[in-house]
Amino acid sequence: MYTLYGNQFSGNSYKTRLTCALLNIEYQWVEIDILTQENRLPEFLRINPLGQVPVLLIKPDDAPANSQPTLLLESNAIIRYLAHDSALIPKSDIVYAKMWQWLLYEQNEVRPNIASVRFIKKFQNMIPSRLDEYHQKFAKSQDILSYVDGQLSDKTYILGDDMSLADVSLYAYTHNADEGGLDLSPYHNLRRWFERIECLPNFVRL
Repeated sequence: MYTLYGNQFSGNSYKTRLTCALLNIEYQWVEIDILTQENRLPEFLRINPLGQVPVLLIKPDDAPANSQPTLLLESNAIIRYLAHDSALIPKSDIVYAKMWQWLLYEQNEVRPNIASVRFIKKFQNMIPSRLDEYHQKFAKSQDILSYVDGQLSDKTYILGDDMSLADVSLYAYTHNADEGGLDLSPYHNLRRWFERIECLPNFVRL
C-alpha cells in the first residue's frame, strides 16, 4: 500500500503522480497545502522533519498491523523506487547513468531556476523582495530551456527512442515554464517533446 503526501501544484509532487499513472500504480493521495504552510505544522513534520513534499509512505499489504511503514523522501528517489523493473528504467548501464545525469541536472539546475520563477510569478504575484532573484533566474531559465531543446534536436525522448524517468523529471518543470513568464514558442523540439509525453497512455496533467 502506497500513500503519497504531496501538493497538487508542486512539480516535484507531480513527478510521483505521473510515474504512478504511467505505470498503473495505485496509491492514496494526501494533499499538503504548502501555500498555507501546512507542511510546517507539527503533524506533517512528524512525517518529514524537513517539511518537504513529496513523501512516499510504503506499507506492504501483508505487513503486520503494528509494523512501522517505510518513508521515502526526495522526488527523484521516489520515482526511481516506483519505477523499479519497469520500462522507464534503462537496461544499459551507460544509459542508466545518463538517466541519473539528467535527474541530477533537473534538481540542480531546472528546479532551482524554472520552478522558482514560476513560483514567484504565479503564487507570489511578483513580490518586490524577490524581483532581483526573479530576473536572475529568468535569464538562467532561458539558457536551460535552450540547452534541453538542443538535446532533443535528434531524439524522440531525452535519452533516445525510449521514454524514461529522465523525461518524467524534466517534463514536470519545463512544460509549464510559461507560468513563470517564459516564452516557450522558440523551443520547437521541446514543444514536440511535450506533445509526445502528453499522448502517452494514462498521462495525467499537473
